[in-house]
Amino acid sequence: MKKIQTLIFLMLFLGINQLNAQNNNVLLTIDDQEINKEEFLRIYNKNNKNLEKAEESTIDEYLELFINFKLKVLEAEKMEMDTLASVRKELSKYRKELAKPYLVDNKTIDSLVREAYRRSKYEVNASHILIKTPPKASAEDTLRIFNKAKNIKERIVLKKEDFNAVALSTSDDPSVKRNKGNIGYFSALQMVYPFENAVYEMNVGEISNPVKTKYGYHIIKKNDQRKSEGKVKVAHIMLLAPNRMGNEKINEKKEQINKIYHKIKQGTDFNEMAKKYSEDRSSSKKGGELPWFGVGRMVPKFEKVAFQLREKGQISKPFKTRVGWHIIKLIDKDQQGPFKQEEKELRKKISNNPRYEIAKDSLVWDLKKEYDYKFFPENLNKFSFYINMKTHKIKWDSLKNNFKANDPLFKINQKTYGQQEFLEYFTNQKSLRKQFSGQLLLDKVYDSFEKEKILDFEYERLPKKYPKYRYIVQEYHDGILLFEIMDKKVWSKATKDTVGLKKYHKEHKSNYMWDERFQGKIYVCQDKETLEKVKKLKKGGLFRKSYTDQELLNEINEKNQEKLTINKDIFQKGENPLIDKEIWKLKRNIPEDKQFYHITGEKIEPEPKKLKEARGQIVSDYQDYLEEQWIKKLRNKYNIQINHSVLNEIKE
Repeated sequence: MKKIQTLIFLMLFLGINQLNAQNNNVLLTIDDQEINKEEFLRIYNKNNKNLEKAEESTIDEYLELFINFKLKVLEAEKMEMDTLASVRKELSKYRKELAKPYLVDNKTIDSLVREAYRRSKYEVNASHILIKTPPKASAEDTLRIFNKAKNIKERIVLKKEDFNAVALSTSDDPSVKRNKGNIGYFSALQMVYPFENAVYEMNVGEISNPVKTKYGYHIIKKNDQRKSEGKVKVAHIMLLAPNRMGNEKINEKKEQINKIYHKIKQGTDFNEMAKKYSEDRSSSKKGGELPWFGVGRMVPKFEKVAFQLREKGQISKPFKTRVGWHIIKLIDKDQQGPFKQEEKELRKKISNNPRYEIAKDSLVWDLKKEYDYKFFPENLNKFSFYINMKTHKIKWDSLKNNFKANDPLFKINQKTYGQQEFLEYFTNQKSLRKQFSGQLLLDKVYDSFEKEKILDFEYERLPKKYPKYRYIVQEYHDGILLFEIMDKKVWSKATKDTVGLKKYHKEHKSNYMWDERFQGKIYVCQDKETLEKVKKLKKGGLFRKSYTDQELLNEINEKNQEKLTINKDIFQKGENPLIDKEIWKLKRNIPEDKQFYHITGEKIEPEPKKLKEARGQIVSDYQDYLEEQWIKKLRNKYNIQINHSVLNEIKE
């Protein structure tokens, strides 16, 4: 009995201590919503981080702002704004974007980035022979193509046949007729990953075994490797002269480009000539300027000439490519920088590169181990009964109508994914169904299904697993709701509520006052003689009334000579140096072309601005007023309790 009593006491004691620990962490309670000090401090420190010391809020000041913020978000939730389709869509988009770094193996990404950086230091030149794999190739077709590629290699290596000649007679690459298989120089991230891997791991002169890519099998010869040329930025003038144009027309273009070149050499501006003559429409408007590029991005001859230019501003002689005639001007050159300088751009490129999937696959492998993954191959094999082994076609109608079982295919963290869920996924994979057939299609779709579901499972667990991710998602959630409710209750309301805006303006007219102003005209004359004439004509006489402004202009500005200008307006102090000097006796420097002038008019006493004259400021102030009144209502509506002991801890 004593043991039981002791145990109950101990449990109660631990429970009370845990409750006290929680209470000691709660800074703020709004109705039944508790906000701990970590959340407050995280946002406080984040918002104050980039402010000057003089602009930083005190803890007490910021707490009031924080309470207002939380009240608005809570009110938005009470109004179910978080269920709006637009809000859910926007938050979902943010969540997925924020989740990207968590849904790949970052060690693998780091490795790929460093590998790309190392490889980017060099440029490789390679030739290849491509044996295409047809769409929906069966396992037998794939083996046959592999053997064909293997035999081609043997012809080159064992029978000593010329690589170029074999490429011309066997390669399925359409460019082979032009380049005899030589694809020129390239660097990291420019080729499909298996091809790049093969070339960078080969020695110069070596010929590879068949290399499989999404295009088929390649036999690769590595011709050269050199240090990277870096990147160049150039402008060019191009006259279209493709080889099919015919010699006569090509020679006409040659004469024209030579004339342009000689004008540039004589001092005519390159940019202006590019705008006037270049037939590359995408760049001519910008003076021929092209984006930065490295090797493997341009026509080989163009690239070669561009990299041969050494000095900024240096201009090439006219030269011909298969596209036309060109003149190039070097704008700038850039060599590869240190890893830290290049890292961000390389990460961005890899995130948009198919090799990014390698990092996803690596994470999936780790998640399988973490979540006690179990596969049931016998249940996946039941789908194979619906494959015609002779034609390698799937009996889709029979599969959809007759497959009723729902046994598990795999299990992860006690969650099971069954046959019916896979069947629905299988039938909707139009892209993969175009590329593969038969058993190969089944295997590819299942791999895709399993990977997608495991990553989805991890995606749903991210908020629990990673506090930093949870906090950022919550901030986006609150920020979106804040925008929605502020727009509804304050911003849009202030612009649409015409009656309320007019009433607010009427009650606060004294806040929107014009200072003393001057309403009048300034007659600016070319010289003293004109000024005297203007004064005389304005005064009028015994037999002639005073000239109107239009009559003055007609009389004085004869023969298209503008000897007189007239500026009629309401002027504020500081707007016009002539008015400032004559009306308000302020010291102002008068421009030379305005030394002779005559001013007429009168002062206007201070008066309230009309709504249309100060609408922007009045709307802004009305928004502040609406927000202030709304906050008062929210503070009366919700029960707010501050834990002052926790607040004092924060201050200390």
